[in-house]
Amino acid sequence: MAEELQPSTQGAAEPPDNFTSILIGAGVIFIVSVVPFLNLLNACCLGIIGGGFAGAFHYINAYSLTLTGGNGFKLGALAGLLGGLATLVVSFLLQAVFDYQPGTEEVQQFMLRILGTTPEAKMELEQAFREQRAEGLTVSSMLTATLGTLILYPLFAGLGGAIASSAVQRGKDNS
Repeated sequence: MAEELQPSTQGAAEPPDNFTSILIGAGVIFIVSVVPFLNLLNACCLGIIGGGFAGAFHYINAYSLTLTGGNGFKLGALAGLLGGLATLVVSFLLQAVFDYQPGTEEVQQFMLRILGTTPEAKMELEQAFREQRAEGLTVSSMLTATLGTLILYPLFAGLGGAIASSAVQRGKDNS
């Protein structure tokens, strides 16, 4: 009777815990997204892809495993979701309390250099930036940012996790 209450150890072994790897990937995404000038990497989503890659890379190396592309994508997407939500909350707090949006000034300067080649275009861009800053934190801007974060961060971080799973292979396939 006592043997029936014991958990079965037969069958497939459970994969190792991936929470630490997800936290590492989320941490990379958070740091790249919040630190000034470093957040310019996210202009083409490189910081987000790098965070997903870092999470999957840590998992593969920590447990000497080979991941399938799908499992690498899933691990990276979870890191992207967590890192994106943490970035979103901190960004909202910084904007509400200090009227500071991480990366806004750098992106504006970048856009002015690229798109503001004529005086008219430069004036239009500067006017759009002033209007956006005057508008501040609104419900619609928060919803737009949240929706974008929930879609883009897991997608691109998942891509980074899938890249890591195909680029780095260790040991047996335990995914």
